[in-house]
Amino acid sequence: MTIKIHPISQDRSDCGEGPIWNSRTGIVSWVDIAGGKWHQVGLNNGSESSTFYVPTIIGAIVERRTGGYFAAVKEGFASLDTVGNYSTEIEFLPKDQRMNDAKVDSRGRFWAGSNAIDFSDGVGQLHLLQVDFSMRIMETGLTLPNGLGWSPDNKSFYLVDSMQRLLWRYDFDEDTAEISNRVALVRFPDDGSLPDGLTITDDGLIFVAMWDGARLEVFTPDGNPFATINLPIKRPSSCTFAADKLIVTSAAGEQDVEKYPLSGLTLIVEGLPYSGPASAAFNG
Repeated sequence: MTIKIHPISQDRSDCGEGPIWNSRTGIVSWVDIAGGKWHQVGLNNGSESSTFYVPTIIGAIVERRTGGYFAAVKEGFASLDTVGNYSTEIEFLPKDQRMNDAKVDSRGRFWAGSNAIDFSDGVGQLHLLQVDFSMRIMETGLTLPNGLGWSPDNKSFYLVDSMQRLLWRYDFDEDTAEISNRVALVRFPDDGSLPDGLTITDDGLIFVAMWDGARLEVFTPDGNPFATINLPIKRPSSCTFAADKLIVTSAAGEQDVEKYPLSGLTLIVEGLPYSGPASAAFNG
């Protein structure tokens, strides 16, 4: 298997995260958590990338089915667009906490993890924002909730806790959004790297970005190691598929850019024999 890795833009992020892909427009978007901004670039037409600024820490961004974008931010949830509009929709987090990674499920519900800014153990929670904007707390006792996703049949939900070095699997009820029967699917070794964002392929493989590990680890739905994809960046942070192309975000903060010149850039990995679905949009 021969793969090709190259940046999709020259926008360097202090902490790039949460890539999403729109299959209709071909646009890939991602955030820079520490930089208070987000980027997007069109893969279909090779368009120039665009950068948009927000007045807060932004953990993740998704598209809205009604237009514009929706984000998990330091204060809670916010709406925004590409012409400069920004509005905090729900503000509920204490000042010593922030939102981190977030995704939308098959029914258009918004899932987001929160954590203490100093990563205090057990403070993190998993939140669900339903399409009527009612909120539910789905999990507590987390430290750094991170990558999340669903199996192709929507019967399993996956969640990473980076600081606990765990990938959890839950039974998932697509109709009610209930998660249950939590199982520690993968316990990552204390080798200096941390599991971060993840994505699920069309056939159910789980791709996990390994922060400080310069690689992606791939697991079967049962949690068995399947493959390792080495990367020319030390801090890959998250990943998603744009059809058969893998998009990987990364962080430049505290990195030796001379040693890792692609640090902080968002990369495209071509030549992998896998594919993934388009990112879902929030229906609220």
